[in-house]
Amino acid sequence: MDNQILIYGITIIATIILSIFLYKKYHLTRYQCLIFILLVLFWSAVNIVRSYRKAYAMAPVDIGGLALGGTLAANIAAAYGLISTFIRLPVFALSDYFKSRKALILFAVSAVLVTSVYVVFKPGYYSLLLSSLALGISASMLSLFNVLFAETFDSNQAMMSVSILSVAPLLAEFIMSPIQYTATKGNIKHYGEMWIVSAVLSLITLIFLLFVKDNKEPTRNFSLKRFKKVVSDQRLLILSAVGILVSFIKFSSSGSNLVAFVRLKEIGMSDFLIAYIDFIYSSFQLVAGVLAGLYFKKKIGIRNTLILGLALCGIFSLTLTITTNQWVIFFTHALSGFGYGLTYNILIGVVMEPYAKNVREMTMGVYQTFFGLGIFFGDKIYAWMIDLLPDGISDYMMHIDVFTIITVITFATILLVLYLFRQSNRKFFENKSY
Repeated sequence: MDNQILIYGITIIATIILSIFLYKKYHLTRYQCLIFILLVLFWSAVNIVRSYRKAYAMAPVDIGGLALGGTLAANIAAAYGLISTFIRLPVFALSDYFKSRKALILFAVSAVLVTSVYVVFKPGYYSLLLSSLALGISASMLSLFNVLFAETFDSNQAMMSVSILSVAPLLAEFIMSPIQYTATKGNIKHYGEMWIVSAVLSLITLIFLLFVKDNKEPTRNFSLKRFKKVVSDQRLLILSAVGILVSFIKFSSSGSNLVAFVRLKEIGMSDFLIAYIDFIYSSFQLVAGVLAGLYFKKKIGIRNTLILGLALCGIFSLTLTITTNQWVIFFTHALSGFGYGLTYNILIGVVMEPYAKNVREMTMGVYQTFFGLGIFFGDKIYAWMIDLLPDGISDYMMHIDVFTIITVITFATILLVLYLFRQSNRKFFENKSY
């Protein structure tokens, strides 16, 4: 058996065991389990093709791609980030208008199904562009799932609900990894087969959705008066600013930007380590995401958990500037994953838990819009910072300078958290209702 498939299999089994443990430990109800499984199915349909849109568009025809060129491929990739950024708040407004979260999820899954079938039968620029838009809309539904799941818990257990539900999308990613690997490991890439899997999973998700009831109250929560109150809340705006910085830090110092850096001759990271660098990050993120609301929040509090998470991310970006040892970079990247897992889940929880249930859709929508901006502009700002550096310096030193800036931004974000959680606000975030 291929070693990579074996490791994926072990991780899937471990994550399923973790899910069963959480089910028994926290006595999850049948309805809560249905939401959890629904999210696993939903995100599997999205994740199987999400990272391969640009590759499918750009790859030469003789290896299974479409050879659409860099410009069209970039348009396809950008469509996902653009729509997922600016639709996050409207998703909550629409669910409130129709008095149904289930209807929005149904629309998103249907869009993925239709566009995946379109890609399968007529692969090309327009089908991939529409598929990318459908995937972006679906990505915006993750925050809707968080609110849906949180409302099955007591109002002061939102952080717990976020930690438990965070296992679902990562489980979906682990389950899809062997399929992605099998489809793309050879010289000929079978990209179209992944869109077939996406279509099948979307259909299964639609059928499963029929058995999950909608828990949204048949009342309208969005009003101009409430919305003005939410967007004028300085605490939420600062939280949103922290969200922008956290998403920028994460997406500018991981993924393709990090891989490009560690492939430089000064680092020379082996192909083996590069193959698992995202995997170890996600594994540590999974563990930290669970522990964030179930352990760290109780032991050291929300503020200190945020500071710990950011410090671990800062240690990683600082490490990139002072060492070329591939093993040190590999394992500190795992710590960064742990830090991001803590930070991301705590932030999601803190924009819900202190606030009344009838404004959580608005607080989450506002926060997610800002967070999406950090994702969308992360790569662009990274490239912009490199462009600002003077000509004549090596690629290695350009990356070092950028990671130095990211380190400074990370520790500046810690100072922003300390300001946010000053004495007048700390009681509100830790144990007070809105």
